[in-house]
Amino acid sequence: MDKPRTPPLHSVRVVARRTGLTPDLLRAWEKRYGAVQPSRSEGGQRNYSDADIERLRLLVSATEAGRQIGQVARLDNDALREMVAADARLAPPAAVEARDEPAVNEYLAGALAAAERFDSATLEATLRTAALRLPSEQMLDRVIGPLLVTIGSGWHDGRFPPANGHLATTIIRRVLTWMTDYPAARDDAPAIIVGTPAFQMHDLGAMLAATAAAGNGWRVTYLGASLPAAELVRAARLADADAVALSIVHPLDDPRVALELRELRATLPTRTALVVGGAGATAYADVLTEIGAERMGSIAALRAWLRARAEQYAAIRGHGLHRGGA
Repeated sequence: MDKPRTPPLHSVRVVARRTGLTPDLLRAWEKRYGAVQPSRSEGGQRNYSDADIERLRLLVSATEAGRQIGQVARLDNDALREMVAADARLAPPAAVEARDEPAVNEYLAGALAAAERFDSATLEATLRTAALRLPSEQMLDRVIGPLLVTIGSGWHDGRFPPANGHLATTIIRRVLTWMTDYPAARDDAPAIIVGTPAFQMHDLGAMLAATAAAGNGWRVTYLGASLPAAELVRAARLADADAVALSIVHPLDDPRVALELRELRATLPTRTALVVGGAGATAYADVLTEIGAERMGSIAALRAWLRARAEQYAAIRGHGLHRGGA
């Protein structure tokens, strides 16, 4: 007598290819909306059934027709099929975006227009939608980054009213905090402390760094602006941090910042890396070289460093070694 066949299970990569969802978006749909409930392997990897993939395809079709995932995720598959069929009949072809062409420019233009209109609700909705539909890298590099540059240059040139600028940066902070919060890092993932050193009050760059770290699987503790070296060290020890990442923007010539950086490196645990970036980091290049800090010229450079460092930690864990030090 033949044994019953075990239904096939599929990895995140297979599901991403079959549905068009990015791994980031798939994780968000599961965690925030309970879209599907994949099983777990003995090693903790998510496994998806054919039924999971079918449901995800229905949800993708519904959201591409303009539905909100928070609303349609509650429907059963029969209701979803009826909705998708009706949307396909009633929507003109031009109204559906090409599935393989994320509308990055539309998100950016829509966010900027909302900021110019002082429309906080639309601005936040646009950015949250973009964050759910785009990979985190595209969101940071092609939406939020250019949006901040455009607003900043317009603010300084007098083309963008200060109140609108404050509104936009407040909404961007809220969305970045939300993006940093939702990725579920493994308990044994590397840990990072993110903020700015004392006397540095501009922390949007630090928030971008925190979001990039969270998107790459790190356990992130975000501390905000202007934290003294002693407190950064205390936080790093409490969190057993593998790295401390700081953003420096303005002022560019503050000798107190140089002293803080020297004290920080001298008192951090030896194994804890110190990573410094931001528009003002170049002004402190000599100090950063002196103390052996890693200087990052962009979020992309930080992202590459985070991935390489995480691979090192994974290799150490794989050999059963402890990564700790003095």
